[in-house]
Amino acid sequence: MASANIDSPPKKEPLFWAHLLGWFRSIPRTALLSMVGPSLLLLIGYFSWLFYGAPHYEKTFYGLSKENVVLSEPEWIKSSVTDDVFKVNGLENVSIFDYQAPAVIARAFDSHPSIRKTHQVQIVAGGQILVKAEFRQPVAMVHCEGEDGNSSFLPIDKDGVLLPRENFQESDVPRYVWIYASGIKDSDERLEGRKFGDERIEEAARLCGFLAPHRDQAMIRRVHVYTSTQPKKGWVFELITAAGADKPGPRIKWGCALGVEGISEPAPHVKLGRLLDAASNASLWSRESIDLTTVTNE
Repeated sequence: MASANIDSPPKKEPLFWAHLLGWFRSIPRTALLSMVGPSLLLLIGYFSWLFYGAPHYEKTFYGLSKENVVLSEPEWIKSSVTDDVFKVNGLENVSIFDYQAPAVIARAFDSHPSIRKTHQVQIVAGGQILVKAEFRQPVAMVHCEGEDGNSSFLPIDKDGVLLPRENFQESDVPRYVWIYASGIKDSDERLEGRKFGDERIEEAARLCGFLAPHRDQAMIRRVHVYTSTQPKKGWVFELITAAGADKPGPRIKWGCALGVEGISEPAPHVKLGRLLDAASNASLWSRESIDLTTVTNE
Protein backbone atom coordinates (compact mmCIF):
# COMPACT_ATOMS: atom_id res chain seq x y z
CA MET A 1 0.00 0.00 0.00
CA ALA A 2 1.29 3.42 -0.94
CA SER A 3 1.90 5.88 1.84
CA ALA A 4 2.55 9.63 2.01
CA ASN A 5 4.41 11.80 4.49
CA ILE A 6 1.81 14.22 5.88
CA ASP A 7 4.31 16.25 7.92
CA SER A 8 4.71 19.67 6.28
CA PRO A 9 8.23 20.96 5.83
CA PRO A 10 9.43 23.44 8.43
CA LYS A 11 8.76 27.12 7.63
CA LYS A 12 11.72 29.24 6.80
CA GLU A 13 11.88 32.89 7.80
CA PRO A 14 12.23 35.24 4.84
CA LEU A 15 15.86 36.12 4.32
CA PHE A 16 15.26 39.92 4.63
CA TRP A 17 13.47 39.70 7.96
CA ALA A 18 16.06 37.25 9.29
CA HIS A 19 18.85 39.71 8.53
CA LEU A 20 16.85 42.61 10.00
CA LEU A 21 16.15 40.70 13.20
CA GLY A 22 19.77 39.71 13.47
CA TRP A 23 20.90 43.30 12.97
CA PHE A 24 18.43 44.55 15.58
CA ARG A 25 19.66 41.97 18.13
CA SER A 26 23.23 42.97 17.51
CA ILE A 27 22.59 46.57 18.62
CA PRO A 28 23.79 47.13 22.21
CA ARG A 29 20.97 47.91 24.65
CA THR A 30 22.50 51.20 25.66
CA ALA A 31 22.63 52.33 22.05
CA LEU A 32 19.05 51.14 21.50
CA LEU A 33 17.83 53.16 24.50
CA SER A 34 19.72 56.20 23.27
CA MET A 35 17.73 56.05 20.03
CA VAL A 36 14.32 54.99 21.34
CA GLY A 37 14.24 57.35 24.33
CA PRO A 38 14.67 60.63 22.42
CA SER A 39 12.33 59.43 19.68
CA LEU A 40 9.67 58.58 22.22
CA LEU A 41 10.08 61.93 23.94
CA LEU A 42 9.86 63.65 20.56
CA LEU A 43 6.58 61.88 19.77
CA ILE A 44 5.13 62.68 23.19
CA GLY A 45 6.15 66.31 22.82
CA TYR A 46 4.67 66.52 19.32
CA PHE A 47 1.26 65.10 20.28
CA SER A 48 1.19 67.13 23.51
CA TRP A 49 1.73 70.31 21.52
CA LEU A 50 -0.74 69.26 18.85
CA PHE A 51 -3.61 68.46 21.23
CA TYR A 52 -2.89 70.78 24.15
CA GLY A 53 -0.07 73.25 23.66
CA ALA A 54 -1.09 74.70 20.28
CA PRO A 55 -4.79 75.21 21.13
CA HIS A 56 -3.88 76.72 24.51
CA TYR A 57 -1.28 78.99 22.92
CA GLU A 58 -3.69 80.02 20.17
CA LYS A 59 -6.46 80.69 22.68
CA THR A 60 -4.13 82.77 24.87
CA PHE A 61 -2.59 84.89 22.14
CA TYR A 62 -5.04 84.66 19.22
CA GLY A 63 -8.42 83.92 20.84
CA LEU A 64 -11.29 86.36 20.43
CA SER A 65 -11.51 89.03 23.09
CA LYS A 66 -14.69 90.89 23.96
CA GLU A 67 -12.57 93.99 24.63
CA ASN A 68 -11.77 94.05 20.90
CA VAL A 69 -15.41 94.03 19.78
CA VAL A 70 -16.69 97.30 18.30
CA LEU A 71 -20.49 97.37 18.41
CA SER A 72 -22.82 100.37 18.62
CA GLU A 73 -25.64 99.61 21.06
CA PRO A 74 -28.87 101.67 21.30
CA GLU A 75 -29.53 103.75 24.38
CA TRP A 76 -32.31 101.53 25.69
CA ILE A 77 -29.89 98.65 26.33
CA LYS A 78 -28.43 98.87 29.81
CA SER A 79 -26.55 95.55 29.98
CA SER A 80 -23.65 94.79 27.63
CA VAL A 81 -24.76 92.70 24.65
CA THR A 82 -21.13 91.77 23.92
CA ASP A 83 -20.62 90.46 27.46
CA ASP A 84 -23.79 88.39 27.21
CA VAL A 85 -22.83 86.92 23.81
CA PHE A 86 -19.33 85.91 24.94
CA LYS A 87 -20.62 84.45 28.19
CA VAL A 88 -23.29 82.30 26.56
CA ASN A 89 -21.39 81.21 23.44
CA GLY A 90 -17.80 80.94 24.68
CA LEU A 91 -16.39 83.01 21.83
CA GLU A 92 -13.06 83.43 23.64
CA ASN A 93 -12.28 79.86 22.51
CA VAL A 94 -12.51 80.84 18.83
CA SER A 95 -9.28 81.80 17.06
CA ILE A 96 -9.12 84.99 15.02
CA PHE A 97 -7.25 82.95 12.39
CA ASP A 98 -10.14 80.54 11.95
CA TYR A 99 -11.68 81.30 8.55
CA GLN A 100 -15.10 80.46 10.00
CA ALA A 101 -14.69 82.92 12.89
CA PRO A 102 -16.79 85.75 11.31
CA ALA A 103 -19.69 83.34 10.66
CA VAL A 104 -19.45 81.91 14.19
CA ILE A 105 -19.47 85.43 15.67
CA ALA A 106 -22.45 86.47 13.51
CA ARG A 107 -24.49 83.45 14.63
CA ALA A 108 -23.63 84.16 18.26
CA PHE A 109 -24.81 87.77 18.06
CA ASP A 110 -27.91 86.72 16.09
CA SER A 111 -28.92 84.55 19.03
CA HIS A 112 -29.12 87.52 21.40
CA PRO A 113 -32.75 88.54 22.12
CA SER A 114 -31.99 92.24 21.63
CA ILE A 115 -30.64 91.78 18.09
CA ARG A 116 -32.86 91.50 15.06
CA LYS A 117 -30.12 90.68 12.54
CA THR A 118 -26.31 90.71 12.42
CA HIS A 119 -25.41 92.11 9.02
CA GLN A 120 -21.61 92.04 9.03
CA VAL A 121 -18.64 90.81 11.09
CA GLN A 122 -15.15 91.87 10.12
CA ILE A 123 -11.87 91.01 11.84
CA VAL A 124 -9.27 93.68 11.10
CA ALA A 125 -5.61 94.25 11.95
CA GLY A 126 -4.79 93.94 15.61
CA GLY A 127 -7.62 91.48 16.25
CA GLN A 128 -10.30 94.18 16.32
CA ILE A 129 -13.77 92.79 15.61
CA LEU A 130 -16.21 95.11 13.86
CA VAL A 131 -19.83 94.00 14.26
CA LYS A 132 -22.71 95.67 12.44
CA ALA A 133 -26.05 94.59 13.86
CA GLU A 134 -29.65 95.70 13.60
CA PHE A 135 -31.12 95.95 17.08
CA ARG A 136 -34.74 95.47 17.99
CA GLN A 137 -36.47 98.66 19.10
CA PRO A 138 -39.08 98.66 21.88
CA VAL A 139 -42.38 100.16 20.78
CA ALA A 140 -44.77 99.20 23.57
CA MET A 141 -45.26 97.78 27.03
CA VAL A 142 -47.77 94.96 27.47
CA HIS A 143 -49.94 95.28 30.55
CA CYS A 144 -50.03 92.04 32.55
CA GLU A 145 -52.49 91.24 35.30
CA GLY A 146 -50.80 90.05 38.50
CA GLU A 147 -52.13 87.34 40.77
CA ASP A 148 -52.03 89.78 43.70
CA GLY A 149 -53.86 92.49 41.79
CA ASN A 150 -50.69 94.40 40.95
CA SER A 151 -49.86 95.18 37.34
CA SER A 152 -46.61 94.54 35.52
CA PHE A 153 -45.39 95.48 32.05
CA LEU A 154 -43.40 93.54 29.48
CA PRO A 155 -41.41 95.27 26.69
CA ILE A 156 -41.93 94.21 23.06
CA ASP A 157 -40.81 95.37 19.63
CA LYS A 158 -42.88 95.89 16.48
CA ASP A 159 -42.70 92.16 15.67
CA GLY A 160 -44.26 91.25 18.99
CA VAL A 161 -40.95 89.85 20.26
CA LEU A 162 -40.37 89.97 24.01
CA LEU A 163 -37.27 92.02 24.86
CA PRO A 164 -34.90 91.41 27.81
CA ARG A 165 -36.58 92.62 30.99
CA GLU A 166 -33.27 93.58 32.61
CA ASN A 167 -32.96 96.58 30.29
CA PHE A 168 -36.14 98.21 31.58
CA GLN A 169 -36.92 99.75 34.93
CA GLU A 170 -40.22 100.97 36.32
CA SER A 171 -39.30 104.51 35.33
CA ASP A 172 -39.00 103.43 31.68
CA VAL A 173 -42.59 102.17 31.41
CA PRO A 174 -44.25 105.59 30.75
CA ARG A 175 -41.91 106.19 27.81
CA TYR A 176 -43.79 103.64 25.67
CA VAL A 177 -47.33 102.95 24.51
CA TRP A 178 -49.20 100.55 26.80
CA ILE A 179 -51.07 97.62 25.25
CA TYR A 180 -54.14 96.30 27.03
CA ALA A 181 -55.90 93.01 26.27
CA SER A 182 -58.01 90.93 28.62
CA GLY A 183 -56.47 88.00 30.45
CA ILE A 184 -52.81 88.75 29.76
CA LYS A 185 -50.49 87.50 32.50
CA ASP A 186 -46.74 87.32 32.85
CA SER A 187 -45.33 83.81 32.61
CA ASP A 188 -41.97 82.04 32.76
CA GLU A 189 -42.95 80.39 29.48
CA ARG A 190 -42.55 83.71 27.68
CA LEU A 191 -38.99 83.62 26.39
CA GLU A 192 -36.99 86.75 25.65
CA GLY A 193 -36.14 87.01 21.96
CA ARG A 194 -39.27 85.04 20.98
CA LYS A 195 -42.78 86.03 19.94
CA PHE A 196 -45.04 87.08 22.80
CA GLY A 197 -47.31 84.14 22.12
CA ASP A 198 -50.64 85.95 21.89
CA GLU A 199 -51.85 87.03 18.44
CA ARG A 200 -53.77 89.97 19.89
CA ILE A 201 -50.59 91.40 21.36
CA GLU A 202 -48.56 90.71 18.24
CA GLU A 203 -51.08 92.51 16.03
CA ALA A 204 -51.18 95.41 18.49
CA ALA A 205 -47.37 95.54 18.35
CA ARG A 206 -47.52 95.83 14.55
CA LEU A 207 -49.92 98.74 14.92
CA CYS A 208 -47.64 100.39 17.51
CA GLY A 209 -44.69 99.99 15.15
CA PHE A 210 -46.70 101.61 12.36
CA LEU A 211 -47.71 104.53 14.59
CA ALA A 212 -44.37 104.88 16.41
CA PRO A 213 -42.93 107.71 14.25
CA HIS A 214 -46.09 109.76 14.91
CA ARG A 215 -46.76 108.80 18.50
CA ASP A 216 -45.78 112.16 20.00
CA GLN A 217 -47.66 114.18 17.40
CA ALA A 218 -50.84 112.16 17.95
CA MET A 219 -50.19 111.93 21.71
CA ILE A 220 -50.95 108.19 21.75
CA ARG A 221 -50.80 106.69 25.23
CA ARG A 222 -52.50 103.29 25.07
CA VAL A 223 -53.80 100.68 22.65
CA HIS A 224 -56.77 98.56 23.71
CA VAL A 225 -57.57 95.31 21.91
CA TYR A 226 -61.15 94.05 21.67
CA THR A 227 -62.75 91.09 19.97
CA SER A 228 -64.46 92.14 16.74
CA THR A 229 -68.20 91.66 16.44
CA GLN A 230 -67.80 91.01 12.71
CA PRO A 231 -66.98 87.50 11.50
CA LYS A 232 -63.40 86.85 10.34
CA LYS A 233 -62.28 90.29 11.50
CA GLY A 234 -60.37 89.03 14.54
CA TRP A 235 -59.83 92.08 16.72
CA VAL A 236 -60.37 95.81 16.68
CA PHE A 237 -58.17 98.47 18.24
CA GLU A 238 -58.85 101.65 20.14
CA LEU A 239 -56.23 104.32 20.81
CA ILE A 240 -56.24 106.30 24.04
CA THR A 241 -54.73 109.74 23.53
CA ALA A 242 -53.91 112.85 25.54
CA ALA A 243 -54.61 116.51 24.98
CA GLY A 244 -51.91 117.75 27.33
CA ALA A 245 -49.79 116.72 30.27
CA ASP A 246 -52.75 115.86 32.51
CA LYS A 247 -55.67 116.20 30.13
CA PRO A 248 -57.11 113.22 28.26
CA GLY A 249 -57.64 113.42 24.53
CA PRO A 250 -60.26 111.70 22.37
CA ARG A 251 -60.58 107.94 22.20
CA ILE A 252 -59.68 106.93 18.67
CA LYS A 253 -61.52 104.05 17.05
CA TRP A 254 -58.81 102.64 14.80
CA GLY A 255 -60.64 99.55 13.61
CA CYS A 256 -59.22 96.24 12.37
CA ALA A 257 -55.64 95.05 12.40
CA LEU A 258 -53.27 96.20 9.67
CA GLY A 259 -54.01 94.54 6.34
CA VAL A 260 -57.38 93.02 7.21
CA GLU A 261 -59.60 96.07 6.79
CA GLY A 262 -63.04 95.56 5.31
CA ILE A 263 -64.15 96.91 1.93
CA SER A 264 -65.66 100.04 3.44
CA GLU A 265 -62.85 100.61 5.95
CA PRO A 266 -60.05 103.03 4.97
CA ALA A 267 -56.50 101.77 4.46
CA PRO A 268 -53.97 102.26 7.31
CA HIS A 269 -52.16 105.20 5.69
CA VAL A 270 -55.50 106.96 5.15
CA LYS A 271 -56.43 106.45 8.81
CA LEU A 272 -53.02 107.73 9.88
CA GLY A 273 -53.41 110.88 7.79
CA ARG A 274 -56.82 111.57 9.29
CA LEU A 275 -55.46 110.93 12.79
CA LEU A 276 -52.67 113.46 12.33
CA ASP A 277 -55.08 115.99 10.84
CA ALA A 278 -57.35 115.59 13.85
CA ALA A 279 -54.42 115.97 16.26
CA SER A 280 -53.57 119.31 14.70
CA ASN A 281 -57.19 120.52 14.82
CA ALA A 282 -58.17 121.74 18.28
CA SER A 283 -61.88 121.46 17.48
CA LEU A 284 -61.64 117.81 16.47
CA TRP A 285 -59.21 116.95 19.28
CA SER A 286 -61.58 118.30 21.88
CA ARG A 287 -64.14 115.64 21.02
CA GLU A 288 -64.72 112.66 23.25
CA SER A 289 -64.11 110.16 20.45
CA ILE A 290 -63.06 110.00 16.80
CA ASP A 291 -63.97 107.15 14.46
CA LEU A 292 -61.35 106.46 11.78
CA THR A 293 -63.23 103.49 10.34
CA THR A 294 -65.76 105.74 8.58
CA VAL A 295 -65.35 108.03 5.60
CA THR A 296 -65.16 111.17 7.74
CA ASN A 297 -64.06 111.83 11.32
CA GLU A 298 -67.08 111.34 13.48
